[in-house]
Amino acid sequence: MDRMAILLKAYEVADEIKSTDAFKDLVYYGTYMQTELKKETEAYVKAMTKFNEVQNLGGTYHPDFKQTILELGVAKRALYETEAVKKYLAAERAIQGILDDLSRDLGQIVSSHVKVPNEIGLFKEKSSCHVG
Repeated sequence: MDRMAILLKAYEVADEIKSTDAFKDLVYYGTYMQTELKKETEAYVKAMTKFNEVQNLGGTYHPDFKQTILELGVAKRALYETEAVKKYLAAERAIQGILDDLSRDLGQIVSSHVKVPNEIGLFKEKSSCHVG
C-alpha cells in the first residue's frame, strides 16, 4: 500500500471519529465556551497570567503569592464548575480514549514489538531487541 492510500484511509478514520457524538459535543461546547463563557474564560486567563508572573518572580516567596493562588482558584472554579466545561472535558476525554485505542491497536497490528502507550500514557516494558 502506498503512502497516499494510507493517508486516504486515515482521512476516512478521521471522518468516522468526527461523526461521533463525542466529537459533536466537543465542537458544540467549545464554541459555546468561546461565546457564552467569555467573562469566566477571560477571568481565568487573567488569573493564570498573574500566577505565572508571580511564579517567575519568586514563586512561594513572592509577597502576592497567596492572594494570586486564591484568585486563580476562584477563577478556575467559576469556569470549570460550569456544565458546559464539564461536558467539553468529558467529550475531550472520550475522543482521547478513541485515539489512544486506535494508536494502541494500530501499533499491535504492525508488530508486537512496537512501543505504544498504555492507559496512563506510559510505555510498557518490552525488549526492543529482535534477536532470535
